[in-house]
Amino acid sequence: MEADTESFFALAEALGIGLLIGIEREQSEHTTGKDASSGVRTFALASLIGAISMMTGGMPLLAVAVLAVGTFRIVWVVQQGDPTTGLTTSLALVAVVLLGALATETALLAAGVGVIIASLLAAREVIRGFSRTVLTAAELRDGLILGVSILVILPVLPNLNFGPGGALNPRGLFIIVVLVMLIGAAGHIATRVVGVHLGLPVSGFLSGFVSSTATIAALGRRAGEKSDDAKSAAAGATLSSVSSLIQIGIILLALSPAMFAVGLPVLLGAGLAAGLHGAAIFFLTQRGEIKPAEIGLTSQVFSVKSAVGFAFIVATVMLISALLNDYFGSAAILVTATLAGLVSTNSATVALASLVAVGQISALEGVLPLAAALSANTLVRIWIALRSSEPSFRRTVSGGLVLQLAVLWVAWWLDGIARAWITELSLTMPL
Repeated sequence: MEADTESFFALAEALGIGLLIGIEREQSEHTTGKDASSGVRTFALASLIGAISMMTGGMPLLAVAVLAVGTFRIVWVVQQGDPTTGLTTSLALVAVVLLGALATETALLAAGVGVIIASLLAAREVIRGFSRTVLTAAELRDGLILGVSILVILPVLPNLNFGPGGALNPRGLFIIVVLVMLIGAAGHIATRVVGVHLGLPVSGFLSGFVSSTATIAALGRRAGEKSDDAKSAAAGATLSSVSSLIQIGIILLALSPAMFAVGLPVLLGAGLAAGLHGAAIFFLTQRGEIKPAEIGLTSQVFSVKSAVGFAFIVATVMLISALLNDYFGSAAILVTATLAGLVSTNSATVALASLVAVGQISALEGVLPLAAALSANTLVRIWIALRSSEPSFRRTVSGGLVLQLAVLWVAWWLDGIARAWITELSLTMPL
């Protein structure tokens, strides 16, 4: 009785998948003014054929069913006299037979794939318009590079730890390369969607995902060249620190959730300070007569050279940190993380998270080096902001960075007190 119930639900799901895709195909053909070559009934029957074949004869009978449905479809297309007639529908029909069979084995997966196929078929005009009018050649190239990196290169890399304390891992290092490219692509897509017409504040925030240091330098030059844009440029420069901290949080969460959990108070403290300061400047610019200016976008989605160079820096920092940790203990990691933070907070963050992931240091031991790396990079950004020739930009941005630095260490101090209090409380409480 239980087997009959399971078979009934499998057939019902196969029927539902066939009906879903069949309805989409029939509606699509109707909107173009053509008669449906394969409609609701055809797709429903094809899905049921796949399910029944799998239930009664297994893979051999399913192969015969797929071949039969494919043959009948080819004969029909040949009779129409146009080899390209209904090519997408033909592929969808064969896929429905396989999905009907899959529903008898893994119902959830079959339903998910069925919805994805129906969505792809329904989004024909959107996808066609995007690929022809929106997507640029450079974006297509970079998208293919990213796809090859994730789907071809990453799976074949060995997942082996080597070097001092197993600090280096080929797959882990390449994941860093992919992560940097993904973050760059996400920032580029967000910029394409939002556009640059909201001015320097929004553009500065989005550019911070690439490099907050570079963003402050670029906006400082812009403020020096056009003093009317100083407030908008200062807002964008300050908000770039927020996106940079968000990026660090994403890296920590991806590489070491434990490190992310213990480092969250520091990131939240600095992020709130930067966010509130940047928002205040932004609203002041909106109240004035000066409209926020625009910042241009590059056609390049991400830089492979920069991603590889970043991974190389991370590997070097990890190697030096592991060596120093072997000889001098965890105190040496504080020095190396601080030095790495002068160049890039991301490299220091990835190195610390990777050391926590492989067990070189604990998550709690990584919080102080993380705060030191953030502080070192903040000092570099203060120095860059002070180099701007526009006085108001210098005061606003450097003041915000000093505030961010102070709140960062206050958050670290309060978090330490709270942890010590919780530990003491847990020890004094009776069991």
